[in-house]
Amino acid sequence: MTLKAVFFDVGETLIDETRDWGEWADYLGVSRLTFFAALGAVISRGQHHREVFNLFRPGCNFAALKAQREAHGRTYTVKQIDLYPDAVPCLGELKARGLRVGIAGNQPAAIEGALAALGVPVDILASSESWGVEKPSSAFFDKVIEAAGGLVPAEIAYVGDRLDNDVLPATKAGMVGIFLRRGPWAAIQSSAQPHLAFEHAIGSLSELPALLNAISTTATGSRSCL
Repeated sequence: MTLKAVFFDVGETLIDETRDWGEWADYLGVSRLTFFAALGAVISRGQHHREVFNLFRPGCNFAALKAQREAHGRTYTVKQIDLYPDAVPCLGELKARGLRVGIAGNQPAAIEGALAALGVPVDILASSESWGVEKPSSAFFDKVIEAAGGLVPAEIAYVGDRLDNDVLPATKAGMVGIFLRRGPWAAIQSSAQPHLAFEHAIGSLSELPALLNAISTTATGSRSCL
């Protein structure tokens, strides 16, 4: 089937999270090098990223830690400088082509307003917090399909930087999973988990429009031969 909608993960797909992770290291009082190395270890073990906080604050409750940080005036924000340079141009091109474009990731609900304030050109803004379910749960991808509005899963692509949370569960849900090879999860999962099979991969979002066109063309051509 021809692709009619594309949904995007947020962190390391549209947003460079380096600044936020670095500020967490500063708040915890550890060097950024140490914090990033610990995060890499957590990723390589396939653990939830919040486990990194337990390495520096054993037994901590993340919600409480986050509240403490906010009480010190260090709230989570997304700024224009955090957007990857290829993000807005890609979203704009896809919308101009008539595709339905959405953003939905494992994020606090505040990300929806933050991205809207930045003027990202999308039709749908959602988050795991507002939906009440996180990736890689199949229920999350059911929400994606529902948000796409009447499309069948094969008409929807989901783009993300993680194989375990994004690409594989989206593919399992019947969508077209597209692996964006950037950020720590992409780098570590590509080398540490070679058994995780995927079909489509790109190095930047600037490559996405051409890939989507190729996928739709191939699907249309295959259908016409039946």
